[in-house]
Amino acid sequence: MISTKKYLFILLGFLIAIMYLNSASVLAEDRQNRTSDSYYVEEVSYRYIDEDTEEVFKEEKRDIFRKAGLSYTATLAEDWEHASHNNGLIEERIEGEQGKTYMLDLEHPNNILKIESLSENSEENVIQVYYKAYHLTGYYTTYATVTYIDKDTDEIIETKEMEVQCHSHFSYDIPFLVEDSRGVSYRYDSKNSKNEEIVSCTKENAFRNQIKLYYKKGKLGENEAVVSVYNEFLNENYYRKIFIEGLTVGADFYINYDSESIPSNNSSAYYYVWDLETEVVYIESLSRNLAENIIRMSNVKFPPGSEATEEVVKIEFIDADTGKAFRTARKRLDPGNQINYTAPNKLTADNGNVYYFDRDNKNNHLSIKVSKIEKGSDVYKTGNVIKAYYFTKKNPGDPAAVRISYMDSATGKLVRQEDKDGLIVGESYLHQPEENFKIGDVTYTYDQENAKNKLQIENLSGHPGKDEIVIYYKASAPDSNQNSDHDSKPNPPKVKKPAAPKKLQAVRTGTTKAKITFRKVKKADGYQISYADNKKFRKAKKRSTGKTSVVLKKLKKNRKYYVRVRAYQKINGAKKYGTYSKVKVIAKR
Repeated sequence: MISTKKYLFILLGFLIAIMYLNSASVLAEDRQNRTSDSYYVEEVSYRYIDEDTEEVFKEEKRDIFRKAGLSYTATLAEDWEHASHNNGLIEERIEGEQGKTYMLDLEHPNNILKIESLSENSEENVIQVYYKAYHLTGYYTTYATVTYIDKDTDEIIETKEMEVQCHSHFSYDIPFLVEDSRGVSYRYDSKNSKNEEIVSCTKENAFRNQIKLYYKKGKLGENEAVVSVYNEFLNENYYRKIFIEGLTVGADFYINYDSESIPSNNSSAYYYVWDLETEVVYIESLSRNLAENIIRMSNVKFPPGSEATEEVVKIEFIDADTGKAFRTARKRLDPGNQINYTAPNKLTADNGNVYYFDRDNKNNHLSIKVSKIEKGSDVYKTGNVIKAYYFTKKNPGDPAAVRISYMDSATGKLVRQEDKDGLIVGESYLHQPEENFKIGDVTYTYDQENAKNKLQIENLSGHPGKDEIVIYYKASAPDSNQNSDHDSKPNPPKVKKPAAPKKLQAVRTGTTKAKITFRKVKKADGYQISYADNKKFRKAKKRSTGKTSVVLKKLKKNRKYYVRVRAYQKINGAKKYGTYSKVKVIAKR
């Protein structure tokens, strides 16, 4: 019979044997798992490197729970929603120390964003990403990079970096001519489809704010002129710059925007129309200095399907001799608004004919009140038509005529007009005024001492509106006993100039707007507001109004303006201006 003590020894040995065998089995299974698909890697190292100093400014280890031998790709922040695990996310912007902001360099050649085969040794699993350090002035600022590229060699001519606002449009003012570091001249390649001068929405990561402009070798020709056209998008506060080439120095230039719309970055989402407030759409004499050949045009953005209230206004430039329009243009304006159009002094037609504005043509119709256009109606039959008449200059030896205008000395009004034919272009003409003539019961006598008399034209141009003889006559009292203006008040009364407006205030109400207020001036018929971005009011913009509270629009961002106001009275159809108010400053914003 086995003793109790011996039994315990046998039992203990049996348990030790079982434990040994089980331990060996676990180790064998562990060795098997290390070579099977069920083994999971625990860590991947993320190293963030400053591309300028090659220093690792941040490092972290992440658990990824992926099988050894499989590939692993780090995910950019913008695409994290599409990743199966966002613990693989790489931030595009990291705030560093001492005012530094690090931005991921998307195209750096040493980036390692993918591990082809994960290792069982976690130290071998490294994601390596390069960042560039920037010093930004604010949290909501970022950088944009502009690169000039040789289109033939793809070599970089020059690179510029500038600080911009996050999540806003960024327009770059493209230079037409540039030089590289060796002094080689390049001109902007307008036809290159790769050109892009606008970042429609700036990203926080500066490496996504890239503007690439392509240039070709070459200088400006000896007599070559180039016009820069700025299409300013009012709703978005940015612009697109277009260069127009193939022009000649000294020639005149006119933009014929017969089309209502212009291309947009996303034509399916918006369309743009020419804003009527654009005043300058022509240049009378092109310069070799490109800074003088600039036209700014404003465009308003409308979403698709919106029923804009703007009505089309047609502008016709008409040959005074033939009565046919040699050029047309169209603009938009709200119904009921008044338009006073400033016609160009000189225009060149497509056939090369040079036309000059006929200021004296009685058919000119430059001021209209825009009428409502019914849906489906013909815009050209609604009355929304501005007509400007032009004449062509004649050559020496061509037939000419002189217009003779007889004026009332007391009132300054035209009382009689006639044309004298049978003259020659280029010759001079001296008119011998008749002593008197009679209209109705009033006798007009030649006012020999009137300094305004113009009796001679030295060089006839051939156009009666330009070749004008002006003669002043004194009107006698009518033969009847009826009173007339001539014997009651021979001279118009003197009118005192309006006083300067007081209490002028100018306050910014937005980045591009400012509210102007001032006190009313007694007996004033209206006011003229003048504002500019310099104290001397060079190239100042002027606006007439009948109100004492006005909102100025289209001001430039981050630019100080100076403003002043003066009142005016209307005397015989002309405006008599008073003294300007004190100048006020419109602060930056």
